Amino acid sequence: MVGRLITSMFLVGLVLGMGMPSVAALDLIGGTREYSHPYPTNVIPGDVIIGHNPVSDLFIPGYWTHTGLIAYYDEALGEWMIIEAWDDPSSVRIVTMSDFLKRYDEVAILRVRTTNDVRQRAIAFAMQQLGKPYDWLWFTKEVYGNSYYCSELVWASYLAAGGPDVDANPGFTWKYFWGVAPQEIYDDGDTYVVYQHHA
Repeated sequence: MVGRLITSMFLVGLVLGMGMPSVAALDLIGGTREYSHPYPTNVIPGDVIIGHNPVSDLFIPGYWTHTGLIAYYDEALGEWMIIEAWDDPSSVRIVTMSDFLKRYDEVAILRVRTTNDVRQRAIAFAMQQLGKPYDWLWFTKEVYGNSYYCSELVWASYLAAGGPDVDANPGFTWKYFWGVAPQEIYDDGDTYVVYQHHA
């Protein structure tokens, strides 16, 4: 209910030319508190990492509030690397899994029901988007865009790689409009949980 209200307020603000509130004021994707989780071991490139942050619940429909794509393991850092679309600074970027994990009170890793070849193509697509700005138009989505929000990037990467479509509600819904929320990726029949932990 609150998510719909906020989305409606955003749409009205957009129409009226008020624009989005400042990122710092809303802290939309990750809060300032740090959480602790066991480091996941059952991980492969192309898995989807997803997080829940209580602050973001006010703005993002569904329980899950952020997502990224697990790209590769960096031997020098001893870390899995995540490609994510982040709001501040506005950019598609690469972060360590440890950085991702500490931002969320609950995290999950989803495996996409597909081949390793498709997973690698999805990663390659996501890597090509590095540096593109954050997309504030959460109520819509496109595969080949000039900007991406987090779940749009994950969804687009798999669609550009030949599928599957990891949006549980690919058409219009009142809750998600024409967009793709992290919750929809979690709920999609082409993904399944291989790791989940609540701090």
